[in-house]
Amino acid sequence: MDIKIANLDAVLFSYFWHDIKSVKEIVEQLTLKGAAISKDVDIEPLLNLSYAYGPSLMRATFFSTSENTTIMFPNLQDGWFTLFSTITSKLKAKSCYMKIMDSNKIVDGANYLVYCEGSQERVVYTLKENRWVFWEQGAPQHFENTAYYTAKQKKERLSREIMLGYCENLEITKNGVVTLNIDSAFSYELGNATGKSVGSTSFIRK
Repeated sequence: MDIKIANLDAVLFSYFWHDIKSVKEIVEQLTLKGAAISKDVDIEPLLNLSYAYGPSLMRATFFSTSENTTIMFPNLQDGWFTLFSTITSKLKAKSCYMKIMDSNKIVDGANYLVYCEGSQERVVYTLKENRWVFWEQGAPQHFENTAYYTAKQKKERLSREIMLGYCENLEITKNGVVTLNIDSAFSYELGNATGKSVGSTSFIRK
């Protein structure tokens, strides 16, 4: 199945340069109470792009995108960053976390990149608090164009278009499309201890 990321106003995912079998083995080792792994994969929430700050059921859905790469789509507003970090740490493999948003259509828009390879960690983001903030940490990587980061307007230093370009440079997408292997997919679910949502936000889709 193909998802044209370039047509979405917002998308949030983690990407691992490692096979899905190894990723699943790591996830299976997590012993959190209430956790479950399922072959029941619902693609619709990924296309609707509705993320919650504290959903009653946290879910991350994994697909292989090639023999040696895996993509994870979460249903949390923060991208389930702790799960991304755990998998990255245990696999000791190259990985990245991306939040890509059209700030012209989403009021609280942000673009966020975390890239890990070996002991290197690179973080770059723009986000709007009371005003736009740009921040970077770690050595620039081969796929980046740091000339963008000198733009006068901070929100333009890491825009949606720049992030989409980085997806192409990293070969996550081809012509804005990521191809998902449904046959290898699985979901990791974790129930919220309170059983209640603490608020949610919806990202608008074109």
